[in-house]
Amino acid sequence: MKHFFLILFSTILLSASLSGQTIVQVPSDLSGEGNLNAAVEAAKSSGTLSTTIFQLEPYGYYILTGTIEIPVGEVLTIEGPVPGLTQAESLPQILWTSSGAPATDFIFDCYGDISLTNIWLRYANVAGAQVGSQILIRDNPDPLVQERADFDNVLFDYAPTPETNASGAVCVTADHFVGIFKNCYFKNCIDTHLRYYGRAVSFPYQSTGWHIDSLMFENTTFANIGYVLMHEGGEYSDNVYFNHCTFLNAMMFSLQSGWWYKASVTNSLWVNGFMFGAIPVNDGFEPAGAAMTIDSIANFGHAVPWTEQDRRILFSYNSYYTEQWLVDWTHDNPYSEFLRAQRRGDEVPIQRPMLGTETLEFFFESTDFPYMNAVNNFTDTLTNAYDPGFVNPPTNLDSLKAFLLCKWDTNCDLNWAWQPDDGWFQTWPLLEDLSYTNAILQTAGMNGFPLGDLYHWWPTEYSQWEAQADAEHNRIITWRETGNDPASDVTEVGGSLPSDYTLGQNYPNPFNPVTNIEFSVPEYSNVSLKVFNSLGEEVATLVDGVQGAGNYLVTFDGSELSSGIYMYRLESESVSISKKFVLMK
Repeated sequence: MKHFFLILFSTILLSASLSGQTIVQVPSDLSGEGNLNAAVEAAKSSGTLSTTIFQLEPYGYYILTGTIEIPVGEVLTIEGPVPGLTQAESLPQILWTSSGAPATDFIFDCYGDISLTNIWLRYANVAGAQVGSQILIRDNPDPLVQERADFDNVLFDYAPTPETNASGAVCVTADHFVGIFKNCYFKNCIDTHLRYYGRAVSFPYQSTGWHIDSLMFENTTFANIGYVLMHEGGEYSDNVYFNHCTFLNAMMFSLQSGWWYKASVTNSLWVNGFMFGAIPVNDGFEPAGAAMTIDSIANFGHAVPWTEQDRRILFSYNSYYTEQWLVDWTHDNPYSEFLRAQRRGDEVPIQRPMLGTETLEFFFESTDFPYMNAVNNFTDTLTNAYDPGFVNPPTNLDSLKAFLLCKWDTNCDLNWAWQPDDGWFQTWPLLEDLSYTNAILQTAGMNGFPLGDLYHWWPTEYSQWEAQADAEHNRIITWRETGNDPASDVTEVGGSLPSDYTLGQNYPNPFNPVTNIEFSVPEYSNVSLKVFNSLGEEVATLVDGVQGAGNYLVTFDGSELSSGIYMYRLESESVSISKKFVLMK
């Protein structure tokens, strides 16, 4: 075995009691297979499964000899130690045997609940071959009981299409699912044949009747993946929450269908959000957005117990960038050149925007839906201003280009995963690094934190972020529910949609020390409102970010400034308006 240099632990399961729970230390499979299977089965036989915590070894190697099934009403808890910075301190890995012929449809078959912490879950066997498995969340027979899965620092590695039901790494066949994914990493969840498979969470293909009560992803990375969240048939989600997530190289939609009652997507970063692109003859020249799409209830094809006006959706403090190589390859690959030569230009793929025109105009920019908001987002298709500049992204450019060409042209099969042998060898620390050099994005999140996954790529900032995480959660939920950011002094006021940018005279004027400023924005655009002293020096920033079309009121507090004449200036890409006011103390 590859861990031959480790000390050979006893195969006896060591137990200890802690706060009414039994700690079972499961030895790594150094000279055999199935230690984890045996430990779980022993606890099930003794009736102690729900009160047992199965602790795995650092750099452990746990070879499954069969599916681990969790009975109805039970809870399976598996934990590894907090990983360190050396190979010997890596996450313990769970993977499949390559001997015999066990059924590999399900890694965990969850009639009950599951909790995994500090685990490397590899969707492959010991020979390195991908295995189409899944964590299956089954429906509890009691319609009042929620089905729960908690994952903290779990690496979901190399998950292809599950062979049984074409779903995702985690498959939901439950009517009240609650899923929490914190500090997780979905890496190389790719399918060699189908561009739209390789998913994080999904209902089964063509299923109906299942439902997500709540789904949370926080400080989680999705790198090289087909979809992230996929709905099917007559299924939808009540509460979807993405915060501080990093999306890199998604082949198709990240957040597909938009069949949500309430959703918040905040402090997140996209690069190459829908690599397959849009085909204008099918999708039009203003296609749906790659980061997020909201669909009308009328298009769901199934009934939901809420109206369009009931919905609460927040998309804020996010960035989106398509790398230049992808823009060039989409336009100049051999198949696109062939199509243009055949005068079939409307079949040449194009890359998608962050948010599509329909989502923007019908929902986010409409006064009919005050509880759907998209503000303070960063995207610019004409410059590289929001290119993160990743330190070492997990992108295999040659195989990625080849796979895209296959899907655009011949539909051939190809493995486009980035260095999949790193998972086979359990290489630690991870070789990729999705921290970045872009100074704008490093402070673009709420409270000045970097956008994207902090846990994996910004450990110092993550520790600082944790201290204020509860307050940030409260801000996001309050904003989503009320339509107003509780941390902002900017309030949207009523009235008809403006046709021009306007900046009103402050009132009162003179003032001491607080005054109000009204301004109007006629279209979704980047807007700044800043205050300058008589020397032209900036002394305050009141607004700096994307604003939807509307009329706004902002409060300025000059208590930290001395008396005098100041200027305040409203700027966008096409306009600059200035006015003066007097602070008199």
